[in-house]
Amino acid sequence: MDQTDIQKLLQEANDHVPRLSFKEANNIISTMDTLIIDVRETAEIKATGLIKNAVNIPKSIIDTNFDHSLIKNHLNDNEDITILVYCAVGIRSALVGHKLIKNGYKKVLNLGGFSEWASYNGPTEPINE
Repeated sequence: MDQTDIQKLLQEANDHVPRLSFKEANNIISTMDTLIIDVRETAEIKATGLIKNAVNIPKSIIDTNFDHSLIKNHLNDNEDITILVYCAVGIRSALVGHKLIKNGYKKVLNLGGFSEWASYNGPTEPINE
């Protein structure tokens, strides 16, 4: 896959998965039922922790072995939940969000990057091992 193909994929993902500002994300988290998914790899979250109440489902697992149970296990039978995805800077989360939409999830938004969240002093927590 060349650079042009990668850019096209990313543009398509960004077109379909709205990117939220910190304020928008906070508003959604405080007013709606949400599932927050951190798509970074385990080593990354061990170093920084997670956004509070997030679950870690690495992009590598979603890419190689996508199964609806990866998501549905966290929905608590609430199919109307809003799914927020994030990574380090917002690129992987856009791609995962687009994959979720293509697999039938309707309310998927890109929270962006953990670093931006942390820069606004958004609530975080250490990873539970």
